[in-house]
Amino acid sequence: MSVASFISYTYYNPLPTNMLFELMLLVSLLLLAKKMHASAWLVVAGCFLYITYTFAIAYFHLVHLQDYLLAYKSFIYMMILAFFSGKCLFTKKQVLTLFNALLWIFLCKYIIWLVFSEIKRPGVFVENNFEIMTMLFISLAVWSLEKKLTTVQWVLLTLIIFMSGSRSGVVSYFAMIALLSIHSFNFKTFLKLFPIGMVGIGVIAVLVSRLSGGDVSAIDRVVFAQGFLFAIEDWGWLNFLFGSTPLTALPESVCDRLVFYESLFSAKDPSVCYSVILHSYIMRQVFDHGVFGLFIVFFIINHLMKISLVPSRARKCVLAILFLNGMSVSSINSVYAVVGLVVILTTFYPHRYAFEKTRLTLQRKAVLDSQ
Repeated sequence: MSVASFISYTYYNPLPTNMLFELMLLVSLLLLAKKMHASAWLVVAGCFLYITYTFAIAYFHLVHLQDYLLAYKSFIYMMILAFFSGKCLFTKKQVLTLFNALLWIFLCKYIIWLVFSEIKRPGVFVENNFEIMTMLFISLAVWSLEKKLTTVQWVLLTLIIFMSGSRSGVVSYFAMIALLSIHSFNFKTFLKLFPIGMVGIGVIAVLVSRLSGGDVSAIDRVVFAQGFLFAIEDWGWLNFLFGSTPLTALPESVCDRLVFYESLFSAKDPSVCYSVILHSYIMRQVFDHGVFGLFIVFFIINHLMKISLVPSRARKCVLAILFLNGMSVSSINSVYAVVGLVVILTTFYPHRYAFEKTRLTLQRKAVLDSQ
């Protein structure tokens, strides 16, 4: 799919990448639906019950299936991720090969795109707000293998991030570097602050360049935030805690202001819009599921990473990236987040080898003792 993207520079990829990635996940899922961690089954059961409950309410209110899936896709994805948790699918060599290949493919495609395309937001698979998140997650899997990236990998990744022009991408990258670099405050901390400061300046430069000559109000995400605040102005504390009734439409005045995004209006009634039009996963999640629902999503993702023995700092980076990406776009509601998380969950880290060896030894001992 990545090689196919070099065919065109007016659209990102000639292949239906979203559908292909989702198909890959489903096919892999058929091979993994066994020997799951007990708490992973609890995640599957909990998500399934919640989906069943909300779907029944949506069906009762005659909500279109497409509108429902857009709002609750993240819970379906978490069920899928639960099946990958605790599995070892990728060796160190495979992850390194994948990451290095993607670095060069992304770099070449972004450079060629910026030279020949009139659209100044390059992409390999899709709009780079999404695929940059995937690259960051794979880089975290690589970092978790040896607690570092090589200088070449850092340089290439930095070039890709800033060439993307993605606000959420550069902010997430800045947060990742900060969390990976600063874990104690001493003299070395101050030495690490210089490159982080340089990245911070780059972040500000990208944010300013995206204003297109206007002020902060020219940023579309500010308009979405204003619509969100208007939609919740009459909420009580129970609404803030648990969200609105499943698939509650946004106020008509908010929809009228966002009419430019007509493709995101209801599949059933083009005059109605739901929280998906707000773009930001964080705002969508709070509107549909409340602060408690948002907390549960991040709690589950962190728990699944714990099952897979993902290092603590890498877990913090993943959660920070998901949150920061979710401030702008789809976060865990995107298949590109799920693909990156699958790599993180299923990489065979060195410390997992010792754990698996101990576990198998105990299992064999238990079998022998029972005979």
